[in-house]
Amino acid sequence: MVPAAYASGATPARIGEAGSAMRFTDVARWTIGRMGIAGSDLMERFLRKLLKCYCFEEMRMPLGVVATDVVTGEAVIFRDRGDVVLPIRASCSYPGLFQPVPCGDRLLVDGAMSTNMFHVINRCFQILHSRTEITWRHHSDLAIEPEVRGMEWDAFDSAKQLIKAGEEAAVQALPRIQAWTGLPQIELAG
Repeated sequence: MVPAAYASGATPARIGEAGSAMRFTDVARWTIGRMGIAGSDLMERFLRKLLKCYCFEEMRMPLGVVATDVVTGEAVIFRDRGDVVLPIRASCSYPGLFQPVPCGDRLLVDGAMSTNMFHVINRCFQILHSRTEITWRHHSDLAIEPEVRGMEWDAFDSAKQLIKAGEEAAVQALPRIQAWTGLPQIELAG
């Protein structure tokens, strides 16, 4: 959600506000089914409020979103054109918790969340993630990874700590971003 919001033109302050105010019920509803116990249909409304545009080709900077076909295990890469909302919903759909998002003849999932109830599912996802990480890293120009170990998937009340971790990771990546984009060095106040 965060990279898509930023790429669409939302300011970091607006993204932080939205993240701080977001609750599970803003993006999902409990709907027990054979493929998950929550649906992410509410996420569409949340994203349409947060994003400044809704198509890849309208983004202010290039954006790619990776989901996984739950049937084949293949990475499904979205970029360049088309709607961004469905791919974002799919990439946020943690297997077993969220129901897969239908896309044509595919059922899409992704995520890196963990709860005590879903340790087995989480371990399966970690294995899948480690196998697909090479693919999505190959298709990414830059991966910024905030230090969020120990945070639960539903850590909505920890928004300030999550934002701080994101800021620290971005500051560490800033020299590489500046070298990559050719933008002049930015001096950051301590």
